[in-house]
Amino acid sequence: MVQQVTGELGLPQPSSVATNSDPQVVQFFNLFQRELTELRQCKSDGWTVLQTLWIIQVANPITILGDLTEGSTLIQNLSSTATFSTNPTTYLITDSSGNLPVSTRLVSVNTSASTLIVDSQANGSATQATLTVMQDTYAMPTDFDFYIGTTWWDRTNRWALLGPDSPQIDQWHRSGIYVTGPRRHFRQLGQLPNAWRIWPPLSTASTTPQELVFEYSSQNAVIVTPFGGGTTTTAALFANDTDIPILDAQAIMLGVKWRWAQAKRYQYADYQQEYLDYVDRLKARDGGNRIQSLSPEPAPDYITPSSTPDGFWPGNSSITGQ
Repeated sequence: MVQQVTGELGLPQPSSVATNSDPQVVQFFNLFQRELTELRQCKSDGWTVLQTLWIIQVANPITILGDLTEGSTLIQNLSSTATFSTNPTTYLITDSSGNLPVSTRLVSVNTSASTLIVDSQANGSATQATLTVMQDTYAMPTDFDFYIGTTWWDRTNRWALLGPDSPQIDQWHRSGIYVTGPRRHFRQLGQLPNAWRIWPPLSTASTTPQELVFEYSSQNAVIVTPFGGGTTTTAALFANDTDIPILDAQAIMLGVKWRWAQAKRYQYADYQQEYLDYVDRLKARDGGNRIQSLSPEPAPDYITPSSTPDGFWPGNSSITGQ
């Protein structure tokens, strides 16, 4: 690809790129990286070749025993810590007697001492209290770039997840009077990978797998093929001369040409317009298009909010006495 671009620009064509120290080749290598990233993100719903599905299995809660001390964030003499000791901050914990404030979160676990630290002080003391540890935060895909909107679903209950919640709404659920509702909410919080948080967590064990899904656009837009063989993987950027772009190679090369001219302070408008026209054509064809009807679409057969009248018509009326 670099040889094609340099050939079109009348520049010397390098025999290698990724490991080449020539300043001009280094510049082209970095321009290819920049263009790959920009092209990947220029389509609001993501290029179809990068769209993928993520499935989350909601974990059943864990019931353990432990000693609580009023005014302390330590829970001691735990009956077990094995399940949640790896990523403790992804869990909430409750006490059946209400000695722990709502939405108390695990901070760390000392497995050898059978002790854990939580982020809220206990309101009362208890010996071998029954504790419920619930996972509310889950790992996101390592190649996550951005969400494909309105694809968040609870497949088990066949309803759309509510969200992404704002920090204010999330705290209203976790800290306010009304902490639960008929549907599950979600938000993204903190750094990847453990950044996908749901509310409410599963508080009672379920024999049916609880499956949540969403679609996203992957940032891995390159097929990595190492020199001398080895496992083929995907990555966000080029690393070897044998790497192959998943996105359209012609678009990447056209983008590099105008970015190179811009970097050199040359006139780049013609190169840029050629690139934009080409990318617009790619966007128009990507994934196909629905037929756009100029006539009104037929009304759905099912009852929807738009077909339900306001008020209680034709019920009794206090005005007419009927």
